[in-house]
Amino acid sequence: MGRNRKTSRRGGIKIHRNYTVDEVARNLGIAKATVRRWIKSGLPALTERRPAIILGSDLTQFLSTSKSPRQTCRLDECYCVKCRSPRKPAGEMAEFVSLTPSTGNLRGICPTCGTMMYKRMRHDALSILDSILDVTIAEAPSRLRE
Repeated sequence: MGRNRKTSRRGGIKIHRNYTVDEVARNLGIAKATVRRWIKSGLPALTERRPAIILGSDLTQFLSTSKSPRQTCRLDECYCVKCRSPRKPAGEMAEFVSLTPSTGNLRGICPTCGTMMYKRMRHDALSILDSILDVTIAEAPSRLRE
């Protein structure tokens, strides 16, 4: 009575097994709401009865085809969490706050939604960035010590 041990690369999902929403969430380390959102956005599932059943083969195919490409920011861009895309800071102005001797945070305002955007970067890149954006260097806030 050998069991089929064929698994996907992600979370040990077996293609010849059926899963509930809870089992998928536990195996992949994600929230149940995420799995439900996947079902609404096209993950095939048997939803006529409760609990909803997801076939392992459908899940592995969905996971392999639904990976969104990772968005990377250019040197003069910060990632806006609200807009979910990289953008140049409004007015092409940004502020750099040093955090360690070699790195710091670049921060600017999103020109679309007006929220603060942040980007971790090295001090070395400041000289190149200064020719593209108007960068103000700010002092790091002092920390409380015991």
